[in-house]
Amino acid sequence: MGECSFKYGNDKLNTFIKDEHVIQTLKPQQVEKIKYIEDEVYRVLDNPIGTMPLKDIVKQGEKVAIIVSDITRVWMKSNKFVIHIVNYLSELGIKDEDIFVVIALGGHRKSTKEEMIAIVGEEVINRIKVYDHECEDKEELVYLGESSKKTPIYLNKRVYEADRVILTGGVVFHIFAGFGGGAKSILPGVVGIETIQANHRLSFNPGKSSGLNLNAGPNRVEGNPLREDMNEVCKIVNPDFLFNAILDTDGDFIKFVAGHYYDAWYEGCMFIRNLYGVRVKNQADIIVASAGGYPKDINLYQTIKTMDNALYGGKENSVLILLSECRDGLGADEFADWFKYKTLEDMEKALKENFTVPGYAAYKTAYTARYRKVILLSDIDDNIIKDFNMIPCHNLDDAMNMAYEICKEENPKVILMPYGGNTLPISI
Repeated sequence: MGECSFKYGNDKLNTFIKDEHVIQTLKPQQVEKIKYIEDEVYRVLDNPIGTMPLKDIVKQGEKVAIIVSDITRVWMKSNKFVIHIVNYLSELGIKDEDIFVVIALGGHRKSTKEEMIAIVGEEVINRIKVYDHECEDKEELVYLGESSKKTPIYLNKRVYEADRVILTGGVVFHIFAGFGGGAKSILPGVVGIETIQANHRLSFNPGKSSGLNLNAGPNRVEGNPLREDMNEVCKIVNPDFLFNAILDTDGDFIKFVAGHYYDAWYEGCMFIRNLYGVRVKNQADIIVASAGGYPKDINLYQTIKTMDNALYGGKENSVLILLSECRDGLGADEFADWFKYKTLEDMEKALKENFTVPGYAAYKTAYTARYRKVILLSDIDDNIIKDFNMIPCHNLDDAMNMAYEICKEENPKVILMPYGGNTLPISI
């Protein structure tokens, strides 16, 4: 018998699983952390991938836009690297009044002053202008035509009028865009709501009640219609430079990629794939997945990534034991509101009419509950969990016993995912 331990809130939950049942424990590779952030930022700006160094691109007197992610991506710690990009530009003779930041809100709400400080840091906000993108204000948008997938392209006017555009962000697996970072700074970051809606609808197959387009998922770039559309729109906008960060499971920087908006980003994607993508020979009968403890399991909305990752490691109708304390309950109010739709078909129809990311997360929750037997260990009210077609539980040993009973396999194959929000099972 082997003891297995999983993070849960600020604690750990333990259980015993027979060694012969565990076919794999999915863990990320260990990589050295970046010790000197400023030095490494300057190094990659001077040694970019697929384009000239930033110092050979930006000229004095030009207006420079730096696009940064919003408060929902504060985990990428842009406040730790944006200041170094600004200082680098200053050393090139670019005046502070010629540099500005646009927060890539996509369809999210406006930032508070405190959130702006958290995003870019106090020194940056005191030196240069910081603007929120506004996706629904047509006066602040410029129309650039359509993509080949018929996505209307409305771009932020400040970004359009800038002489130089620098994208920043973080590269991670993404639930429907393949990977985060890259072109996402443009779409959905600084485009109009019509652009966002048209692009995000590509996560579904065309037609009524047609279901998910399974090519629009994590780890997929080529053949992912949604990501290909993002990349095409970004190519049309043609930003001048990209800086993306990669962090480890502790939230520390381990790699920066910089240069061409696609080439540099793609190298970051391959790094993520090798770091957090774990090849599995056999799909499991039972998966035990932890969201990774607090704050990653602060609510159910933040746990969807773990739930979605686990889908790729189990057989259809396999059992998923999901450990997520959810001390703040369901999370985003809008996420909970989407469960007023009682079927996947009704959710899909509503999303195609008015796509939102919380709505998609709700859909993926309902989708997982249809195709997997989900046992959820959390602080959420049991009746709410049952309404989501999941099985509530409050003890990991009990959850394992339930899972064995449900799967009815004499020797079930078990996969363990102690870092479920970061690791993605990839079939060989």
